Amino acid sequence: MNILVISGYSPDFNSSANLSHNAFIEGFIKLGYDVDILCHDFMGKSSEDIPKFKNVYTYDGISLYEKLAPQRTTDSSASASSAQDNNSTSKVGLKQRILGKAKKAVRSMYGVYNPSIVWYYRTKKFRVNTKYDYVVSMGYPHVSHKVAAYLIKHNKVIATKWIQLWEDPWYYSLELRGENQKVKRAEYMLLDAGQEIVYVSPITLKNQQRIFERDKDKMRWCPLAAYYQYETIDYSNVNVNQYGYFGDYLPYIRNLEPFYNVAVKCNLNVDICGSPSDLLPSKNNVKIYPRLPLGELKEYEDKASVVICLFNLGGGQIPGKIYQLAATNKTILAILDGPEDEQKIIRDYFEKYNRFVFCQNNEQSISEAIDRIENNDLGGISNEPIDDFSVDKIAKMLLGE
Repeated sequence: MNILVISGYSPDFNSSANLSHNAFIEGFIKLGYDVDILCHDFMGKSSEDIPKFKNVYTYDGISLYEKLAPQRTTDSSASASSAQDNNSTSKVGLKQRILGKAKKAVRSMYGVYNPSIVWYYRTKKFRVNTKYDYVVSMGYPHVSHKVAAYLIKHNKVIATKWIQLWEDPWYYSLELRGENQKVKRAEYMLLDAGQEIVYVSPITLKNQQRIFERDKDKMRWCPLAAYYQYETIDYSNVNVNQYGYFGDYLPYIRNLEPFYNVAVKCNLNVDICGSPSDLLPSKNNVKIYPRLPLGELKEYEDKASVVICLFNLGGGQIPGKIYQLAATNKTILAILDGPEDEQKIIRDYFEKYNRFVFCQNNEQSISEAIDRIENNDLGGISNEPIDDFSVDKIAKMLLGE
């Protein structure tokens, strides 16, 4: 039994979506499948957390835009100390402004897929003789589905079943930011071509079935898997909690500022690792770092006894972190945001596990939740791994077995 995974990311790239990819892949392997991957070139950072593939097929997808914007591939390898130095002295000069305009102009040349379309054109030459039981295209990035559609249509890849995994919707997310109908048409083409379409949120599924009605019968959802499945660190006897937020926080997607303000006021010890690392200043007790490679990030994750899961401002997506961290022994502070009806669906689903400390994304609610954590007043909440999110169970659900 074998599976071909198609992903426009390198397996060692640190993002929430990529951690989710790796968790599914670990699940496939645990179920006994041989797993091949067609992916973007590795970033050159080795990590013991990368799954053990049978065959790895890579294509360079670096575009002119990314050459003009080296922070996409080099910021992540910056050291923690240099990140703080950069934050303290960051000023946008004339050179940076000119480069910013050039990057914007170049990016617009790539169309709706943005620079990732370069990887698509380079993978079109791929061909493999193996007949697969499953092809699983993993998007984000969405171009992964376009690559799968092309290779299957032209018999360069043969499979019994093709599953599109969408961690994020495309048009519906951009719709909230006023994008045009070109994205919707491109997404419809991908959905029309697919056999099975899987989302990772019940809210996203409902929205997608409404927007893309003719493909609604192909659609279903399953949770993400808990990536950190081998956590053995015991945090029960720590004297001073170390808080950690490990993810991106672009202000039009997630609002990290209320938690940051509370952390500064309450003198909490906090590590924040993600992009944009120049949005909030480092303080004595609150350290701001850029997105780090998995190997470097692990140092900060391991010392965090309390981790923050921050929900999006809208769109119905469930951050992968809530699943990925559910297998750890850490306290998880889940900060809800977005429309009230979406918050209720999310809270009702996760509260049954008695695993998460929930609060609203405002300073008062966050302060009250932190007081409960600091006073160990968690009621029936237990900081123990959730078996329902184990990689093998979720992988089996994704495959429809």
